[in-house]
Amino acid sequence: MIPILTVLWKYKTWVAIAALVALYIGQIAYTNHLAGKLKKAEATCTAKIQKIEQANLQASIEKQNELNQLSADYEQAKAERKTEVEYRTRTVYKVVDRPVYLNQCADADGMSELNSLIKSRSAS
Repeated sequence: MIPILTVLWKYKTWVAIAALVALYIGQIAYTNHLAGKLKKAEATCTAKIQKIEQANLQASIEKQNELNQLSADYEQAKAERKTEVEYRTRTVYKVVDRPVYLNQCADADGMSELNSLIKSRSAS
């Protein structure tokens, strides 16, 4: 055992360099191992985030479609109500605006009343 120690002591600079190189290589190997684990964890997280984003996007699309459908239903009901109001308004205006009698009185009772008025005026 003593001869090994004497040899190590004799080449202590080279032994120290070899030990430091071994530690350096070990540190690089461990760092690469951790980098691999980090990349794997990052890929897992990215996949989870994409899955959540996709679910949120799908929910957003469904809500937007639902809102579009509700808006279309509202606009259709509004158009039907407006058409009904316009129809009633136009119908009332047509009844009020058009003349009922033009220049004809085709009723026999009306003709006899007019003739009696004419006779009473000419007699007086």
